[in-house]
Amino acid sequence: MKIGIQGLFSAALALSLVALTGCVDTAGTTVNVDHVDGVSEVLEDSVRLRRQMGVEVNSLNYDTVNGMKRVHITLANKKHKRIKLHYRISWFNENGMEVDPDTKPYRSLIIEGKDKVTVTGVANSLQAVRSKLRVRAAKEAM
Repeated sequence: MKIGIQGLFSAALALSLVALTGCVDTAGTTVNVDHVDGVSEVLEDSVRLRRQMGVEVNSLNYDTVNGMKRVHITLANKKHKRIKLHYRISWFNENGMEVDPDTKPYRSLIIEGKDKVTVTGVANSLQAVRSKLRVRAAKEAM
């Protein structure tokens, strides 16, 4: 069986397109909070969220309600146009294992231009001592 150069080129192009289709940037901003030590860190895995969309973590507070840990994180839109995000707050025990991961899906969030929005999460277990907020860009703003 003889395959011409044009056939090889077509096959390579098709494989490249299939490979690139799977490369979607789902990275975003992550905020880790240790509710025992009071240590927090903001990890920006996506330059697009901060530079192009203008999303920044503005403030971070945490407290306890009925024995359960609670976190409040304020996100700011530094641009003039509306943006749509997805966010999820996960909770972890002192061993670093996620507590009940199936109960916390990503939620949609719209931040108007030059506005701030506070997202709040309450732990679903007394063993939860750390929280992690994940923020990623949604496809389109409504």
